[in-house]
Amino acid sequence: MANFIDVINGGATVILDGGMGTLMQQLGGSLKSGENNLLHPQIVERAHRLYAEAGSDAITSNTFSLNAAYAAKQGEDKQKTEDALAAALEIAATVCDGKLFLLGDIGPSGEMLAPLGKGDPEQLYEAFCRQAELMAAYPLDAFLIETVFDLKEAQIILRACLDIAPQIPVLLSLTFSSLKKGGCTMMGNSAAQIAAAAAQQGAAAVGANCGDLTPADYAQVIASMRAACELPLLIQPNAGKPQRQGGEIIYSLAAAEFAQEMASCYAAGARLLGGCCGTTPEHIAALAARYKG
Repeated sequence: MANFIDVINGGATVILDGGMGTLMQQLGGSLKSGENNLLHPQIVERAHRLYAEAGSDAITSNTFSLNAAYAAKQGEDKQKTEDALAAALEIAATVCDGKLFLLGDIGPSGEMLAPLGKGDPEQLYEAFCRQAELMAAYPLDAFLIETVFDLKEAQIILRACLDIAPQIPVLLSLTFSSLKKGGCTMMGNSAAQIAAAAAQQGAAAVGANCGDLTPADYAQVIASMRAACELPLLIQPNAGKPQRQGGEIIYSLAAAEFAQEMASCYAAGARLLGGCCGTTPEHIAALAARYKG
């Protein structure tokens, strides 16, 4: 199997996977995504395999919120969290089996940094170091830090990963709330600022996921990042702008529409392509058909 860094640095298109939480619920899993690793491992494996069958080149472990900081905020047991983390990586590694790239997913702490929140930078760093240490025991091709809206927290997580496992590349993806300043997070971090910081701190790729923007909107974010750095660029939007209907959040873009809107992101320079909330194996199959041939 080709080396992941060589692949992305060579400019090849890499198809990532899509949303996991809703898919696991549809398959009969728990509303708490991380619980499925222990309670319903067969459902987690099935979700991964559906994305593999759809054409994903990389599988993302079901470990998004499985760090001590997030667990403490939610009142979850630390050991149970670590057990769920290990189970997720074992499942994902089994599905990848050396034939697909394995990305170790790391999400935010769920706590805003002081003075806006109670998050302590050193405590968060220690929590993410522990998560990275546990994850590095598995055959990861890269860490994927995603859905972070504060560049300061993203940099803490990135530093933890690089300090603990410098041999494992790190992909950094933030979530954007507006197109101000060429793309802006809710904390006011611009796409250009994020891309420059990622390159300076040693990320292997940078990009965006989730958020309040459509796939077409995200083309402006990608263009801003491309102007600010030479790193490979990643994009995993939702299946359209989130809309509330009857107390439920829905995403309106069907698979073909999603793949079509992603053309502007591809034209702007993104080559790691996937989906976030509302996307399904059908959305990923549409991406693979359009951008991998």
